[in-house]
Amino acid sequence: MELTLKKSLLLLLPSLQSAGAETVLGAYIFHRHGDRTTKSYSPVKLTALGAEQVFASGSYYRDLYVSSDASSRIHDLATDIAVLSQLAITSPFDAVLQNSAQVFLQGLYPPAGTSSAETLANGTSVESPLGGYQYIPVNPVSTAASSGGSEESEWLQGGSGCGNAIVSSNNYFTSDHFISGLESTKSFYQSLLPVIKGTFDESKANFKNAYTSKLS
Repeated sequence: MELTLKKSLLLLLPSLQSAGAETVLGAYIFHRHGDRTTKSYSPVKLTALGAEQVFASGSYYRDLYVSSDASSRIHDLATDIAVLSQLAITSPFDAVLQNSAQVFLQGLYPPAGTSSAETLANGTSVESPLGGYQYIPVNPVSTAASSGGSEESEWLQGGSGCGNAIVSSNNYFTSDHFISGLESTKSFYQSLLPVIKGTFDESKANFKNAYTSKLS
């Protein structure tokens, strides 16, 4: 997830009046997703723990940059009701990453309650649903390095969607290094069967599945 909080320039500008003071004009945050379910079973999803993690992180950055009493408050940034023109959020096109971004944003700009109420032309006051839940768009990004459904891939994300990376990975399974490792560690992984037999059968308890734990 990439998040830009902006008013003008994306930098920290020291105040000319005081060497110890600064005016924060913007911030760039590069953020990882929260805890997710194992890649052994599809679909992979954000867990309750993962949601708590990214929400806590969003709340931390709210206290640092956004709230009215933030320790490094960004100059002129909206404090309670998000102004979408001041935000730029992108995330790879993936359920875990997109959901992480959405929950993070709720920590950054939590439901606004009565502050979200609007008065219609007939004088009726209407408050947004879910306690003023704020709908902040997360723009999806799909590239060769981060393809759609990347969380379903057992490889590091930098190789997702990369043809050369796929060929290189497949070639490894015919290499002398892999074959020797597969044979020399066979007894070790078989010894784990009393613990993992509820998840993996004998044919899956080997060096090949040690990292990916991918059931074929």
